[in-house]
Amino acid sequence: MGPFLNHVLANCAIILFVILAWTHAPFSARASGFSHQIKTGIVFGLGALAVMLRPLEIEPGIYIDLRTIPLAMAGLIGGWPGAAVAAAMTGAYRLWLGGAGALPGLVVISLTAAIGALGSVYLARRVAHYAEIGLFSAVIALGDLFVIQLLPESGSAPEIHDAAPLWIGIVFVTTFSACLAVFAELRRRVTEQRLQMYEAVIQSLPESLNVKDLAGQFVLANPATATLMRASSAEALIGKSDFDFYPASVAETLRADETAVMEKGVPLTIEQTVSWENDEPLVLSTLKSPLRDKSGNLIGLVTHNRDLTEKKQLMLALADSERRVKAALSNMADGLIMFDADLNVVLCNEQYRGMFPLTADLRVPGAQARVILEGALARGEFAGIPAERASEFIDGAMAKLRKPGVVEFPLYDGRWVESRTTPTEDGGCLVVCSDITRSKRDEQELRELNEKLEEMAMTDGLTNLLNRRAFDASLAAEMARTQKNGSCLSLLLIDVDRFKAYNDTYGHTAGDECLRQIAKAVRATARRRGDRAARYGGEEMAVILPNTSAQDALVIADELRQRVRSLDLRHEASEKSIVTISVGVAAFDPDASPKTPDQFVNQADEALYSAKAAGRDAVRGEQWLALQARKGEGI
Repeated sequence: MGPFLNHVLANCAIILFVILAWTHAPFSARASGFSHQIKTGIVFGLGALAVMLRPLEIEPGIYIDLRTIPLAMAGLIGGWPGAAVAAAMTGAYRLWLGGAGALPGLVVISLTAAIGALGSVYLARRVAHYAEIGLFSAVIALGDLFVIQLLPESGSAPEIHDAAPLWIGIVFVTTFSACLAVFAELRRRVTEQRLQMYEAVIQSLPESLNVKDLAGQFVLANPATATLMRASSAEALIGKSDFDFYPASVAETLRADETAVMEKGVPLTIEQTVSWENDEPLVLSTLKSPLRDKSGNLIGLVTHNRDLTEKKQLMLALADSERRVKAALSNMADGLIMFDADLNVVLCNEQYRGMFPLTADLRVPGAQARVILEGALARGEFAGIPAERASEFIDGAMAKLRKPGVVEFPLYDGRWVESRTTPTEDGGCLVVCSDITRSKRDEQELRELNEKLEEMAMTDGLTNLLNRRAFDASLAAEMARTQKNGSCLSLLLIDVDRFKAYNDTYGHTAGDECLRQIAKAVRATARRRGDRAARYGGEEMAVILPNTSAQDALVIADELRQRVRSLDLRHEASEKSIVTISVGVAAFDPDASPKTPDQFVNQADEALYSAKAAGRDAVRGEQWLALQARKGEGI
């Protein structure tokens, strides 16, 4: 058994050396990858070759050794690339050795490498548990047992068969130990990488993070802590306490907070203020958490500081701005309401709610615009909206809130409101409402004044009939309408008989009063809708009679003549002894050659001349004779 044990010990020493070499290889500490797997395969392949250089030759050309262990490690650590490289190296060497055991040797090399690669796939780059290591070692040992059973029982083979249990035990223990060593190294690397990542994270944090021992001295700190405490570097903090950097009063307060946290044994977030002489104080949000070891014993304190100074300043500025905005909203004359993208009320001032007293309870933050409108219609707050148009009105109002514009609408109590809508970037809108009741009233008064002024500009001041300019415009419009519609149009031209003599006899004041009395009679004649009575000039007056034939116009003219006679105004300078009028009647025929207004007036003037020539107090026109014959008496 001496050569056998020497052989085993030599192989174990080589395997140990290979593991040490892999542990300290420059590439082994780098991130895993294909290149790393190839290099791992080379290292363990060389280890397997080294083991094969110290074999136990039991028959010519038949060797046994611990090559399966580095081969298995090559596959387990290096995956299929590492297994392939190690198997190729050892397989080539075994072929070169030749002999009767060449083929079984290649089989065991390939099988062991495959088992290692399968183990790598199963682990998926994680560290194996003890049970998994034991199972893997048992599989490798059983593989060796299988090879021993294939050896012939001649020569030294019986000795190997007898020593098979010992050999398998050695293979199992060696494989198990090798796996423990390799995975311990892998575990160390993972831990080291995590620590490096943790340190990198801590060092790169923009906020202060540090660890203190039970005495309050720094054992770990990042650069942000050094910046906060005005230290030259994070290393300058190690072994020192807050008393070395803060004023004594500040340090004592901080230490009291730390002591309270350690006594309670639970994390605590507090707000702390630190300051230096002649400097603005800093406001910190500080998380202090007890630090314990694996046994649960308190060993220190972890502190995370967040500078809230700028945030506090912004909050104060924001609060001040909010106060100013609220003051502005409260003191502005207009009502203001803001809606979000879903047309829900975000805010509104009291002036806005006061404009709509019937629905003030609905106009509050969170209310939906459609609900407000429905409530306003149901309570009768909007004027002039019939029930059958309620849905149409609401849809239109909702659509107007989506685009800029100005809307004016009346309320139930006679007030008018103007709303100006401005869309916001977030899809909502801002609406400013103004009470425009006074301006609406002023506007109406101005409109009525303009109408009155316009009426005055078109009215004769003495007779209150239309003046000459209004007469010309009305006659032209009626002639155009008659030509378009093919209807009738007649014109009466009236003259007060012997009016100059009346003025000479009774004076101009009496003459003016005479004209006013006659004007009343003329207005009474032009009583239909559309009739127009005007003072044509001096003592001449005119009446435009739309939709009136020539014969009907003669009748109306004669009624007017008799109405004036019935006034019984004394006129000693007239052969009639009373004031009378003469009337000329003209009819406009749209089917005849078109007449201008001047031609139409001239036609009536010619008829008036005929009436005066007939002795005054008469009516004349183209149809006068026919009418006289029909009536059987003179006009």
